[in-house]
Amino acid sequence: MDSLIAQSAVAQSAALRRGEVSVEELTRAYLQRIDRLQPQLAAFVQLAPERALKMARRLDNEKRRDPQQARGPLWGLPTAMKDIHMTRGYFIRAGSRAFRYLWSPIDDVSSAAVRRAGLVLLGKLTTSELAILPIVDTEIHPPTRNPHDRDRYSGGSSGGSGAAIASGMLPIAVASDGAGSIRIPAAFCGLIGHKPTRDLLPNPFRLFDPLGLSVVGPHARSVEDAAALMDLLSAVPPPGGGYRDRIDRRPPPGLRIRYSCQNPITPVEPYAERAVLRVLRVLEDLGHHVEPGVSPAGSLEEFLPMFRFLAAKMFVLREALLQPATRLLRREGRAVTMETALAARELFRQRIDAWLADLDVYVTPTVPRDAPSVGSFASVPPEELLGQVAPYGAFTAPLNAAGNPAISIPVRLPDHPLPLGVQLVGKRGDDRLLLALAKVILDELGTPIVPLSA
Repeated sequence: MDSLIAQSAVAQSAALRRGEVSVEELTRAYLQRIDRLQPQLAAFVQLAPERALKMARRLDNEKRRDPQQARGPLWGLPTAMKDIHMTRGYFIRAGSRAFRYLWSPIDDVSSAAVRRAGLVLLGKLTTSELAILPIVDTEIHPPTRNPHDRDRYSGGSSGGSGAAIASGMLPIAVASDGAGSIRIPAAFCGLIGHKPTRDLLPNPFRLFDPLGLSVVGPHARSVEDAAALMDLLSAVPPPGGGYRDRIDRRPPPGLRIRYSCQNPITPVEPYAERAVLRVLRVLEDLGHHVEPGVSPAGSLEEFLPMFRFLAAKMFVLREALLQPATRLLRREGRAVTMETALAARELFRQRIDAWLADLDVYVTPTVPRDAPSVGSFASVPPEELLGQVAPYGAFTAPLNAAGNPAISIPVRLPDHPLPLGVQLVGKRGDDRLLLALAKVILDELGTPIVPLSA
């Protein structure tokens, strides 16, 4: 079974539809891997194995009665939902003691889409408290660790899905991104992580995020898998065919591509810059025009009004049970008006639009350095914590404010032990271009993304 689990999510689902393996057998294989790896990585906050096996048997029975029931490129695959999603019959803890016993009687739009597509829900994945920090280290479970180096974090806030997919505990998962929460774990864990254009996919978070910074998107081991999950999450297929239908259409030569490895918030490590240059060499070989540029990323103080405002908007049952840094952020956010937050968002939108006006794609590091060591922020005072973790979102957060699509692709260097992420940024609505470009880059680099323990 390990040889099947090492394949892409789309390939695993195809094997299920052909009858080479049953949904129950594949689900049991993944549950066995979770039993072995979860104590080391802490990617799940809740597991429901009996419920998952019951769902798997139901899908097998439906397929036996009517093979047409087994439809879709991700049908029958095990997955799990990040623990900020409302998922019927599961807790929704949002990484916090304040929600420790909150149970969801309904599915949000993302959980409902996963169920309709015939995936098997195994449980809930870890997240940082209220999905705020780029690491997952909360008071309700052990820190979520990186499969590539278990002394490091897997990133956040979608750290659970990053660790689970990179280690082979899951083939694919829905992640979410409010300042880099898809792309940062993707970079640290060596995965594909796509943040879609604002409002491209149905958004379960708009009630708590009137600014629209937060979006859902895929964590995956191949671009084809990511595109298939984009199709699954879409309420309406995009004009001209789905995302998966278009990823093999190689972008024609001559794209205008600019890059920057500088950022006003943080220095960039030389190895992160070398990963960008490796991708740029591929793009030049493909016939695209590549030139250096200057990053338009703003300061932390320009972004913080939005972040504080959204933290304060979150409904919390018991404020005293929140972590100190979260309480501080919410306290500061109560002084930020909607008008101030919208003005900050508009500043970033205008800046990014001007940045991309004469371009097709901008390329940056996803993160400026390797994942931090577990426990490295334990003694940092609450008022200093955001400033210390902000560098990890320096290249990602501005794009949430502007609403642009961005994808992190994994790059390996022969002299660096950990995976690195390179970010491709496009104009709003150019998601298919980014996915197609990501696929051709990874095809040229020729590095398969397989689970570490397969």
